[in-house]
Amino acid sequence: MLLRSRPSTFVFVGLTSCLIFPSFGVIQKHFGNSGLVIYLILAPALLWLTYHFAADRLLGSISERQSLYLAAITLLALVVTFAVLYPKANTHLPGRGSDADDALNLAASELLSGRYPFYVETYLHNPIGIFPGAVFLALPFVLLGNSSPQNLFWLAAFFFAVSGSVSSWRLGLLLLWTVLLFSPVVTQQLVTGTDDVANSIYVLLFMLLLARWVARPDAAAWKKLLAAFLLGIGLSSRGNFVLVLPQLFAELTRRATWSVAAKYVAIACAAFAAVTFPFWLYDPAGFSPFNTQTHKVAVWQTVLPYSGFVIPALGGLIALALAVKSLRQRSVTWLRDCAIVQAVLVLSVVTLSIIQRRTFSLVLMSYGVFFLFFGVYACWSRMFGNGGRDAKVPECSIGLMMDS
Repeated sequence: MLLRSRPSTFVFVGLTSCLIFPSFGVIQKHFGNSGLVIYLILAPALLWLTYHFAADRLLGSISERQSLYLAAITLLALVVTFAVLYPKANTHLPGRGSDADDALNLAASELLSGRYPFYVETYLHNPIGIFPGAVFLALPFVLLGNSSPQNLFWLAAFFFAVSGSVSSWRLGLLLLWTVLLFSPVVTQQLVTGTDDVANSIYVLLFMLLLARWVARPDAAAWKKLLAAFLLGIGLSSRGNFVLVLPQLFAELTRRATWSVAAKYVAIACAAFAAVTFPFWLYDPAGFSPFNTQTHKVAVWQTVLPYSGFVIPALGGLIALALAVKSLRQRSVTWLRDCAIVQAVLVLSVVTLSIIQRRTFSLVLMSYGVFFLFFGVYACWSRMFGNGGRDAKVPECSIGLMMDS
């Protein structure tokens, strides 16, 4: 039996929810409410059938080496798909594609030219909405021509990280295929260049890297500092990811001590400040990411007064409550809790949008990508790994050298 145990109902429901909810907007847009209902029924049913009847047969028919080859073929197929479809999606017409990739390209190009990166606007006249850390992490791809392929890179990194956490290329491949088959929003964002996939994955992987190295007394100090610094840069992308810090602190405390946890969380915060505040101080009024991301929650004030404060505060309180519970019980639930907090933020915005617009539109559910990868990683590690107690992040997953 390659699948060591059948997933519990709770874990399976969590995995299914993280896989399908973020795609509701994409399905509704292209297939209407009837298609949404069909997807809501068929996707969980097919997923259940896969993991109760087909997964063992599939995994038993291929070796670990063959799985690695199949993963390479899958990723190559995604590259080809991107090369064919991205130019068609990237038409710079309203309602077609996304201007998220253009925002990163413009900001990075301005930065490389020595100019302030937050004065420019996209072809849709949208200001730059991402924080400086996301711009810095996109620079290598912009230097190669375009920020959009970063989604492919980080999706490959996610595959290596998952495979390492469960010590199996086969199980890593199975999850990669599962995400691609059951979460069409991921493929949609790959071909449109929206950076949400990359953003959520690199924050997740930097957290895993820091947690792993902090837990190892023999790990060099520079590795821990580097991981904390990378996480700080990753957090300087979108404000919602700052709410992962309570869960990270709880997990570092479980793996090490309170003082060690406080030290490296503080270093991550210092790195966040180091890459963010200089741009804000240069021109507070012109620092568009703060205004843009605040507006995304403040726009619902006609339905929920002070929504710009209430929604982040609600997410923060839930994050703190879950972190305190984790600390008291010494439980390994940090990634699950991260997914819960991000899901609360997304569901709050979707609900307020429906009430305000008086129409059942789920387009904003695409922001669920922010909890998708946290959730599926947590569920997968619990189903087939060690519950995340010492999840490994292979060195090739982020291009860094670390001890085996």
